Amino acid sequence: MADSEAIEAETQEYTKWLVARIRSFHSDPLHSAAYLGNLAQFLQRPRHNSARNARSPASRDHKTNRATKEGNPPFIYEYAIPNTGTEPQLTKFNEIATYKETISDKAHNLNFNEIVFLAGRPSAEWLCAIGVRYKLDHRFFHQHLNFLPTGKRDWFTAPTLPSRSRNVLRLCIPSILFIGEHRYVNLDGLKKSRSDCDRQLRQRFRRFQEDTSTVPGQSIVRRMNIHSGDNYVIEQELSACLHKRGDKWTVLVWTDSGEEKDFDFIPGANTLKAAVDRLDFCPIFFEKDLSEKPATPPLAGTGSQTARVNQPLSSLPGNYGYTIDWRRAATDPLSTLQELFTFHAASEVQYLNMLEQFITEQITHAESMSGEPEIGSILHFDYAKSILVRHDAHIQSILCFLQSDLQDWGKAAPQTQSPDGDLLSTLQTDLGYLSTRIHNIIELCEAGRSTIMSNTSIEENKRSNEQAALVADLTKATTRLTFIFLPISFVTSVFGMNFRQFGQGALSIWLWVAITLPLLVFCIVLVERGGYIKKLLGKVLNSLGENFDRFVCW
Repeated sequence: MADSEAIEAETQEYTKWLVARIRSFHSDPLHSAAYLGNLAQFLQRPRHNSARNARSPASRDHKTNRATKEGNPPFIYEYAIPNTGTEPQLTKFNEIATYKETISDKAHNLNFNEIVFLAGRPSAEWLCAIGVRYKLDHRFFHQHLNFLPTGKRDWFTAPTLPSRSRNVLRLCIPSILFIGEHRYVNLDGLKKSRSDCDRQLRQRFRRFQEDTSTVPGQSIVRRMNIHSGDNYVIEQELSACLHKRGDKWTVLVWTDSGEEKDFDFIPGANTLKAAVDRLDFCPIFFEKDLSEKPATPPLAGTGSQTARVNQPLSSLPGNYGYTIDWRRAATDPLSTLQELFTFHAASEVQYLNMLEQFITEQITHAESMSGEPEIGSILHFDYAKSILVRHDAHIQSILCFLQSDLQDWGKAAPQTQSPDGDLLSTLQTDLGYLSTRIHNIIELCEAGRSTIMSNTSIEENKRSNEQAALVADLTKATTRLTFIFLPISFVTSVFGMNFRQFGQGALSIWLWVAITLPLLVFCIVLVERGGYIKKLLGKVLNSLGENFDRFVCW
């Protein structure tokens, strides 16, 4: 009981220290932590009475120890890594009272290295308990919850400098979500769907800080990409940092994805009219080298073949380590993240495959389209390109982390070891491949855009030429009629009807004929051979000009 009270006192002190640093802004604006104001507000939320939910820790005589209670999704997954190189022991926590009682035991995982997952939405009690347990810098929470506003306004403090980030690794995980096959949505519908989803995400981010009723462990969605009416792509993030505990260490991984049985956390666009019971996640495939003949992992359950696939990222914390060499991971903290890197690369490459297929189909459609192309289709390529550029920047940040931010990770390993060179080389090769693929697909977007613009220009030129030819024919016909009737009208207006044959005047009508016919012939020649006459006159004038110049010089 005394240990539980000590944990509660440390938890309150953990928050008070941050609040004191924030309040120092007016007296010491350079060195305060005022940008963590909203995080401090979040950590000071009213706490539930955890004592009534307290329960004794479950026994640890099994490989997987579920310290959970039915109903709430787990928020913490602890893997204690034995020094023997055997698979680690997993402990799950979904009740804060149970977790506080467990960590009050000072011997809890003291002699083991750890990898600990935090899954989904937090609560103030969870974050304070974890912060006290590992003496965490508040900036780790701030960097993962960077969608929250900072302080009283947005002070643009995330991401921060590598020297201040405590070597925090950030990974963006795209998840493809199927809606249904061959669901055509026009460009206006897609733009409306994207706007609807962005608005819903913004509303959820605003409610995140005030909402105290949400159960911890539910998923967070950062962004949503909509390329067609057949599927969504949601983007979530995970943050990893290394915490040293004397000669031991803990790798903390916080993932946006919780363990949920429904898809209510996914914003739905009214334009797509996607029924929740039709949504299905695209699996993420990665495994050990099949030539190693690994032991078959336990199946989660047979079930119906028509059952929809749940989100792969939500399954990762509870099924972690199947492809990891735990003998190496027991002493090298970077090796414990190998499966995270593999999962990230596998999800990224599947998204790139989807984008490449979609863009190729759009290019093929633009090339084979008869008639005038849809200029609005350029928006497909511009939208995909903006996402690809953002993902390439993310890949480059991970490469920078691997190249320059691994000093603390290497120091946590024994002096006889360093971060696995083969693992680093493999990770850099995979990330370099992803970056190359991204640039290739960006070039495809540019090619598709150029194809549509070229086809549009060709069609525009063709239409302009047809209109110009029509105008030229009309002008020529009008000119002919004008040159035929204008001389006649002119002669008639001059002479009037004052001819002897009509009983008026002294002139003969043959005089009218003698003047009109030559004038008519002259006009016809001028219309039909005007270009030639103009050229001939030009030569004559040039010749006269040269003779005049020679005369003047003489």
